[in-house]
Formats: sequence, C-alpha cells, structure tokens
Amino acid sequence: MSPLWRDEVAIFLAPRKIALLRRRRGLKPRISAATEIAVAEGSMGDSGPALARLAELLGEPGWQDADARVVIADPWARFAMVPAPASRLDQDARRAHARFVIADIYGEAVTDWQLELQDAPPGRPCLACAMPGGLKADIEAALAPARLKLVSMQPLLVVAFNAWRGRLPPGDLWFMSVEDGWLSAVQLADGAWNRIHAARLSGDSNVEFERMQAFARLTRSAGSSPRIFVEAPPGFRARAARIGSDLEWLEMDAANGGPTHELALLLKVSA
Repeated sequence: MSPLWRDEVAIFLAPRKIALLRRRRGLKPRISAATEIAVAEGSMGDSGPALARLAELLGEPGWQDADARVVIADPWARFAMVPAPASRLDQDARRAHARFVIADIYGEAVTDWQLELQDAPPGRPCLACAMPGGLKADIEAALAPARLKLVSMQPLLVVAFNAWRGRLPPGDLWFMSVEDGWLSAVQLADGAWNRIHAARLSGDSNVEFERMQAFARLTRSAGSSPRIFVEAPPGFRARAARIGSDLEWLEMDAANGGPTHELALLLKVSA
C-alpha cells in the first residue's frame, strides 16, 4: 500500500471523553469505524485515566496499524500570544522569549512543558502553546503497542479554528470554542490572532450561557462591536438557542451517527 494511502486513526483525548475514528485512505477515503466513550474517573488535572482507557481501546484489532492524528482537549493546553520582539531573534531566542511569556502568565508549573511556537511574519505577535512535558511521550507509549505512528498532535482550539477559518469574515472578530467544562476564545485583528482568553465553565448550562453572554458584553465595551462566532457541539448549541441574537453559531451538517463532533472538525481540516 502506498504510504500516502495509509489508514489514519483520529483520536480526541479529553479529561472525561475519548473518541476514535478510522479513515481508510485511497481514491475514495471513507470512515470504517468510529466510537466514543466516557471516562468516568477523568479530571482536568490528570490525563492518566483517559490514557489508560485509550490504551485499552487500542488493544482491539480494528484500531491498529495506521497513522494517528490526536486532538487534545484545551484544558490540557496553555496558550499565549507572544509580542513581537524589538529586534530579530534566531529560533532558540524566539523559543526562550515565548517560554518566558508562558511562565509569566501561568507560573513555574509550566516551565518544563512542551512548547510549540507558531511561525509569524516579522513584527507580528505569534501564538505559543504549551502542553504537559510528558503528555506526548505518554500518548506515543499508548499508541506503540497498536503500531500507530503519531503524525500530529494539536489542541482543539487550533483544530476548530482551522476548520472554520474559511467561514469567518475579514476584519476584527472573536472566535470562541466551547467544549465540556471549558471555553477558549481568540480575538482576530486584521485576520491575525491578537488575544486569547480561556476559562473553566460550570456544569450548569444556564451558568455557562451567562458566562458567554458576559464575555460578549465585555468584548463589546469601549465602543467596539466585534462579531463573536461560536464553535460548540450540537447539544450545546441546541440548549443555547435562546441567546443566538448575541452570538453567531457555526453549525456543521448533522453527523447522523458519524464521528464525534471534535473529530468531525479534524476531518473538515484534512478533507
């Protein structure tokens, strides 16, 4: 089989949920398997239970021998916009600068986290994303017995934004990604990421909606009125229909038994 047609297994890894799908490549790529399970004992502070359940699932023959693309829930990532330096820096200096910015925001707990830095034109701020230092190694350890090769690992916010960027209008706006218990939002200025906001949400839907409404009011202060586009699972959108006048909901076609929402976003990016 051509390496370009090697099957792919897409994985969404979250504190309380795991989702997998297998896509057979070729002239007519198709989804051959999909599943989603809850991780009852999972928590935002510990990826161990989710990784243990993932290893169990990958023991089944239907998930083995493929490339793997992993989407990480945003509670396990930390984001920062790194200001453009006053002078040109080499790659090592840029990473050191970004690590300083991340540590200044989140404290010493993230000093040994794995850091990824966006390429940005000179003079523009760039996105930095940090994940727990051992997370990638732990994922690769879970994939190895199933003969899965990790080819990408991205946070949900980045996957969601890339899935919808073609639908976003030019100009200043906010893009908001909502998942179980978590909200991530990025402000775009002239089409480029400018600010990032993240918050833990309550399990109470009414409280979550009020938080989003408050965020909308806050971002529309000082005389500006940027549009706010929201990416969220279908169930959340349905419950939030009553606040649709303040927020613009990005709606994907109904899956009708297809892949879970987060992996549908990944498929949208890689279609």
